[in-house]
Amino acid sequence: MVRIMDGHALGRRVRLADIAAKAGVSPQAVSVVLRNGGSSTMRVSARTAAKIRRLADEVNYWPNLVAQQLRGRECGLIGVLIGASSTTANFRRLAAVEAEAYRRGQRLLIGQLHGDPSSTRSYLEDFLSRGIDRLICFHKPAPAAQDDAIALLGRFKAAVFQTYSPVAGGTVVDVDRVAGVMDAVTHLVQKGRRRIALVIGGSPDTDPLMADRLRGYRQGLTEVLDSRTERIEWVGPGTFPPPRPIADQAVDYVLSRNADAVIASNDVWAIELLRSMRRRQCRVPEDIAVVGFDNIDAAELSDPSLTTIDQNYAGFAAAVIDAAIADVPGSQPARIIKPSLVIRESA
Repeated sequence: MVRIMDGHALGRRVRLADIAAKAGVSPQAVSVVLRNGGSSTMRVSARTAAKIRRLADEVNYWPNLVAQQLRGRECGLIGVLIGASSTTANFRRLAAVEAEAYRRGQRLLIGQLHGDPSSTRSYLEDFLSRGIDRLICFHKPAPAAQDDAIALLGRFKAAVFQTYSPVAGGTVVDVDRVAGVMDAVTHLVQKGRRRIALVIGGSPDTDPLMADRLRGYRQGLTEVLDSRTERIEWVGPGTFPPPRPIADQAVDYVLSRNADAVIASNDVWAIELLRSMRRRQCRVPEDIAVVGFDNIDAAELSDPSLTTIDQNYAGFAAAVIDAAIADVPGSQPARIIKPSLVIRESA
């Protein structure tokens, strides 16, 4: 019979009891210190904890997660899938999720996909083989997954998705993009703007994120102005980040329609529009106001600083981790996070 030990030390088998004996404390105290606390209510003094860690370092000890999982313990790891070509906002969202996971004693194992759908299955198999049965999947990887990879998603105890769930039992955590754009329209109207344009980078027919922005724009015009208000809508070819000629086409279009404000699909697009407007000696916000979406770091640093829709990254992260580590995982109601408008110089 093969005996699985508590941990490893340069090929030698080391038990928590061995470290406890040297430290003159109970094995439970060692477990609390070296296993990130677990579910124990025991408190260990800082001095004792330092002694335990020093002794563990001397024998090069680290916990054996496989042994813990076979005993029915959670490994404290959450698998994450995110596309390498995701937007800046998506990686900021990931950073917020990692910070929230760390705060709650969890860690993330991240699989970054590079456009090959088969790699989705490879990462899922890797997660499952390591005993990771809780998953967070950002927007891009899920649609690219093949049927066999989709089937693997059902083997996770908890699976959290952005935008939509491709499997029954998955939980969706998303941002209310419609409400965010409607807030932007309301703000612009309050500032006296009446010919508000929308510039989105991709087709709303194929991209649900763009579809939400379009719906928020149209609903905002109808509710804040009038259903007969002219819609000034420009839809890009889906290239990201937007190359200069494409941004110039968008600016030429909205200016030809005498727009006095424009809402862009994200901050990167908005900043590129600002650059194009500057080349045309178009003043922002005097001649035309500009609003972005995402509130990435560059928004505050742009010239003029960018008014934008903040996606409430902290609220999103808290909801994602709540769903991922739920005591009773499985299908849960969608959690929709309310964004907020950050007003700066551009509008």
